[in-house]
Amino acid sequence: MKRVFLAVMALLMAVSMAACGKKTAGITEASVEALKGKRVVAEQESAGEEVVTTDGIFKDAEYTAVESQAKALMEVEAGTADAAVIDYVMSIGSIGEGTDYADLKLLKDAEFAPEEYGIAFRKGSDMAYVVNQAIAELKQEGKLQEIAQKYKLEELVTADASFDEIAEKDSDWAYIKQKGELVIGITLFQPMNYFDDAGKLTGFETEFAKAVCEKLGVKAVFQEISWNAKETELQAKNIDCIWNGLTITEERAAAMSITIPYMRNKQVLVVKGK
Repeated sequence: MKRVFLAVMALLMAVSMAACGKKTAGITEASVEALKGKRVVAEQESAGEEVVTTDGIFKDAEYTAVESQAKALMEVEAGTADAAVIDYVMSIGSIGEGTDYADLKLLKDAEFAPEEYGIAFRKGSDMAYVVNQAIAELKQEGKLQEIAQKYKLEELVTADASFDEIAEKDSDWAYIKQKGELVIGITLFQPMNYFDDAGKLTGFETEFAKAVCEKLGVKAVFQEISWNAKETELQAKNIDCIWNGLTITEERAAAMSITIPYMRNKQVLVVKGK
């Protein structure tokens, strides 16, 4: 009897040890079956969250919203999430060899929601037209492309759309000229707005905004905001614009004055590499 008991205990211990050593299989393809039960994260109220909550491929995944795209990458790196849906733009220079997330990678053929970025001003503001003019000049001079190339984004730059002068009700331009500065609402994420090793704010959006403000003859003032409160901050005049990889949507275009698109983007799925 004692021998039988010891044999059973040994078998149970072996099974337990095998289970403890077993790792969750990584995601190797973008399919409903491959994502079933997997922990997927995305930034709250972002285009990534829109993808996860509306695209049927994620219907059986376990979704958790996080406060930023940077946090989403941290979750995958730490193993507390199996995948993150983020902007393709952010993935450039943020994951893979030579980055802080060298063992993260884009899942092949997992691309969603092609989109375009614009700069948002208060509804009824004339600043979208004023900034459109500056963007067009920077594009014609090659300066916009030069800044984009520095951050490996040159293939994504657009700013080709035509635009008309619109007789808006409120002259934000007069207000901004009078105070001599444009307060720009941002969040921090590479390669758009981030602090370099010397503690200096830099990035594509940062340099782009400074170039536009130089054209306008005003100072660029950057103010970090909560992405969830961006519209509230704008309407309260705590900031003058949202210049932070803002996806142009019909809903946003109806609620705010938005410039011509200046960059293409899409959502991608980031997973742990082998």
